[in-house]
Amino acid sequence: MYRAYPAGYALYTNHEQLYIMKKFLLIPILLTVLSCAETKNNKETDKSLMDKSHFRHLRYLLNVKNETAKKYWPDFAEQDFFQTVVYYSRENTYVLNPSDHILNNFDYQEIGNFNEVKVIQLPDSYTDTTAFKFETSVGMDSTELHYKKPVLYFQSFELSKKFPEVGVNDLEDWSLMVIHELFHGYQWSKPKMFALARATSIPGGPDEFLGSYRRDLNWYKESVKRENDVLKAIWIDGADLNQNLKQFDSLRDLRIERIKREYDVDIRAAEDYENTIEGNARYFDSFTRRYLAENKPDVSFLTEGDKKDIIDRFNSYKVSTDSLNYNITKDRYWYPLGFNMSMILEKYDSDFKNKIYTEKVTLRDLLEELKSSQQ
Repeated sequence: MYRAYPAGYALYTNHEQLYIMKKFLLIPILLTVLSCAETKNNKETDKSLMDKSHFRHLRYLLNVKNETAKKYWPDFAEQDFFQTVVYYSRENTYVLNPSDHILNNFDYQEIGNFNEVKVIQLPDSYTDTTAFKFETSVGMDSTELHYKKPVLYFQSFELSKKFPEVGVNDLEDWSLMVIHELFHGYQWSKPKMFALARATSIPGGPDEFLGSYRRDLNWYKESVKRENDVLKAIWIDGADLNQNLKQFDSLRDLRIERIKREYDVDIRAAEDYENTIEGNARYFDSFTRRYLAENKPDVSFLTEGDKKDIIDRFNSYKVSTDSLNYNITKDRYWYPLGFNMSMILEKYDSDFKNKIYTEKVTLRDLLEELKSSQQ
């Protein structure tokens, strides 16, 4: 679900069924040897944190993220967190990689370091374990933690399991959900992409600005399905690249121009942005699944109890049969559109990951470049 935001800013959730954020947080009583903590500032991870299951689970998640990224998208492995993270457990709430805004304007307790990242703890007044919280947010309210810079808010595996509507039952699925949002932080860390996010107007958020047309207009729903079928046929069935891209452009142009003509609204820029921000993040989700299908991340730091929540759910995963990724099943049609665009680029331009968000900002830019190269 999209939330209200100042003009030019965008807010996202990971799993497509998810929800609204509020202010919450907590405070564990952790004692560290101050002289030691000061001298080894920014060194590895304080053992007191690894005594807690939610930090062991977080380390597992980051192992999955970084091992996957090193194989498929090395630039994403350069940092654990490209944004500030607010992390809720059942007992406490932490901030990892806190921004200067948080450090200078909010009360907190220093906890230590996690994977060389600073960890602080917020007061009890932020605590709320009654609602599911999972989103990346940025805004212009200086009383919020996410003032001017993206902040990822998410809950520990144990706390996420408390909400049956979320459907998180194992560490792999929880990790995939969080990694999707961490990828948004990576996307927004690129100046051109963050500038595009600020410049793109999406009144009411994409669910209202884009998704409502698919929900309410049968012709629109049929058009985006045809467009998506044309795209996925390129990388799944080997359909002609140029012919299908031209057909996609034609269908899409007719749809966008009809909306402009009948509703006096131009959705092109918003759709280009959403195809890229969400579709490409879904594409990285597929890398995580592909990696876990063939590899076992390091779990030496997990307890035997922790390991019971790893069920090898992606052992038989194949991206070409993952229809939930490449078919449109909900009103958020830009997820599969962007995913299929990414898969086309994977097939025809293996270097596109080094260009997206920088040389060419959107997937649409890269497809235009690809089409021109085939002339």
